[in-house]
Amino acid sequence: MPLAKHTTSNQSSARDFNHRVLVCLHKLSDRDTHSAAATELESIAKSLTHDSIPPFLSSISVTDSSDKSPVRKQCVRLISTLSESHGDVLSPYLSKLLSAIVRRLRDPDTAVRTACVAAAGSVASHVTKPPFMSVAKPFVDALVTEQDLNSQIGAALCIASVVNGVPDPDTDYLRRLLPRIEKLLKSESFKAKAALLTVVASVISVGAASSPAIVRNLVKIMTEFVAKSEDWSVRKAAAVVLEKLAVVETDLLPEFKASCLKTFEAKKFDKVKSVRETMNQMVTAWNAIPDLPEAVSSPPESHSLKEEPDIQNPPRTPHITNNRTATRRNSLETSSTKTGQAMFSKLDRKKPNNQKLDTAEVHTKQRSMKHETKRVLFGEISDEQMHESQYHEDRSSSRVAVSNGGLNTDSIQQDSEDLSLIRNQLVQIENQQSNLFDLLEKFIGSSMNGMQSLESRVHSVESTLGADLLSSKLWKKSEIQQSNMRYYSPPSVDNTDLESYNFQTTGFHLRGGPSGLMKNPLAEARQM
Repeated sequence: MPLAKHTTSNQSSARDFNHRVLVCLHKLSDRDTHSAAATELESIAKSLTHDSIPPFLSSISVTDSSDKSPVRKQCVRLISTLSESHGDVLSPYLSKLLSAIVRRLRDPDTAVRTACVAAAGSVASHVTKPPFMSVAKPFVDALVTEQDLNSQIGAALCIASVVNGVPDPDTDYLRRLLPRIEKLLKSESFKAKAALLTVVASVISVGAASSPAIVRNLVKIMTEFVAKSEDWSVRKAAAVVLEKLAVVETDLLPEFKASCLKTFEAKKFDKVKSVRETMNQMVTAWNAIPDLPEAVSSPPESHSLKEEPDIQNPPRTPHITNNRTATRRNSLETSSTKTGQAMFSKLDRKKPNNQKLDTAEVHTKQRSMKHETKRVLFGEISDEQMHESQYHEDRSSSRVAVSNGGLNTDSIQQDSEDLSLIRNQLVQIENQQSNLFDLLEKFIGSSMNGMQSLESRVHSVESTLGADLLSSKLWKKSEIQQSNMRYYSPPSVDNTDLESYNFQTTGFHLRGGPSGLMKNPLAEARQM
């Protein structure tokens, strides 16, 4: 009988407990009672007994999209409170906790998804008895299988939170996870790339990417994101990953430093301020990476033997090369300046009539200027190549002579590599000069076309002004003659006697009919 009373009392207390929790959850949806209900629920979560944990978890896990956003958010926050208060006591209920978090990753409210990320990190950092894989696997499965963007973002951020929160992450598991992450980053259907890059940064920070092959792949992918991605959040996240690599895996990055810094320097002036700041921090971290060690120098004996022919034929120093390059650039600028002056001086030497230049003569001058420029450019290149070839032939012959006296095979191979490198540099210089000539040729052609168009406009304006001036003079002369006729009146003649009027004696004659008379200038001569 006492046992039955005890069982009845336990059931009654359980009903009262569930009712109390449900009332508090209902109050969360009301703005006026939300704060008090949230405080009471947190107090209940902290004081739970071992027997009351399952019903409490069931109550806070049944929320769905029909509940208001504050209710859904507070229920996820209660998972963090439970983890902080009870720790490994929740190990038997780990799957239930993680299922409640994964279910809310689809939530359209950002505040709810943010609470999920915090709850995942809290579970990973306080419930440490289960293995790391059991905590991370539900979120990894959601990341791979979910097609919803919110779910992908939430799952990726939860994985990063778990990696950062767990005291002892399983680096082997994370290392095996990286190929799957790289596959998702390369997939066009996966949209949450910026969130997934935070997972990569977390994996690097715990030392799970300490492999030359992994570092090589990550550098390639991140550099492409920085250089080509149109999403500013992806560019920023990729820069964060590259900064993590520079700090954690410094020893594996010297071979990528030179090529990557060229890309980073070109892309660090991003239009988004936060991306620019992150890029500058990343470039600073990469500049701190040590350079590749220089090639091992030859033994002292070989070095002393190689110095002897260099005394007779001293190598061309970088200073001389720079001087020749500067001379070639100056000659090109001088040629361009003279060409421009020759074109624009035509306007100053034009005759007043501004006759249009003959088209054949213009094309002839243009072709002559092109040939002259081409001769200046490629003539200097040919001279330099001839000097280079002569120098290297002399140097090679001298070194061959020394090698006959005891120079080893390694020095000859090194000289051959030097010659090949110099030859490639000469070809590169020639290509650059050819591109420069093409640009100059296009500029000359556009300038000549502009001059011809300007001359045509000037000629048209002059023709128009000349025609207007001539018509104005003729018009004024006609007006003067008409005004003189108005002030001079001939003797009155009746219309009836007009035919009998002696025009020869008076010196007048008809002009344009009876209405007009005009003085005959020969009449006065006859009278005299």
